[in-house]
Amino acid sequence: MKRILFIFSFFVSLFLLTACSKEDDLDEIFTGKTWYMNGATINGMKLNSDIKKFYTDAGAGAYYITFSSSTFQGVLSEGVNISGTWTANGEHQTITLTFVQKPSTDVIFDKQIYNILASTTSYRSGKDFLQLKQDDDNLILFGDSREKVYN
Repeated sequence: MKRILFIFSFFVSLFLLTACSKEDDLDEIFTGKTWYMNGATINGMKLNSDIKKFYTDAGAGAYYITFSSSTFQGVLSEGVNISGTWTANGEHQTITLTFVQKPSTDVIFDKQIYNILASTTSYRSGKDFLQLKQDDDNLILFGDSREKVYN
């Protein structure tokens, strides 16, 4: 009986010591990474095919965001810069972006993307993608390169 109890205790201890956390590593996802916009859903409409121009040389300097340990900076359309601070919770996959100022732009698409970013409440990520989500009908998909397309 002691032997069975010892084996049971051993496996329980082993399980407790090796149980992995469900909390995301925020540094791995955000810090020092540049994410390139590869798609969006705005008011329920997927816009992946509409933004392929961002994969061209002409769009190389547009629609990306770079994160440092507590700040971010990026570009909407060329010449429309964004910056601010960010906080996230890796356990609940929530995120808040606080902008230094609202970008000055007449481009409707820029305004829509800014509004989603400014109202983002959650994120989802994988090895090579980041999704920033306002709600089910408004989200932005980023990739670690411009070549990848996420549907």
